[in-house]
Amino acid sequence: MELARCERGHLGCEVKCESQAERRFRVLDSWRSHLEFEGFREKFSTEVEKFNLLLSSEGLVDRQELVGAYYASDDDRGEDAVPMQS
Repeated sequence: MELARCERGHLGCEVKCESQAERRFRVLDSWRSHLEFEGFREKFSTEVEKFNLLLSSEGLVDRQELVGAYYASDDDRGEDAVPMQS
């Protein structure tokens, strides 16, 4: 997503094909910190929702599922980490 590329703290995005037959992919976004990720979600929530609706309306995505958020180490959570929203 173009928005994320210019956002501070976004380290990159990786798309993996899990099943060509089922057209199933996994998208992995990496962030420097949980707070920067949550800041992005807050700042661009409207744009992300519009993007998701566009993907759906164009038939590119049947459904999305948030699998989870993972930290590279316990130190990455920090005292200011907030619960992930779906």
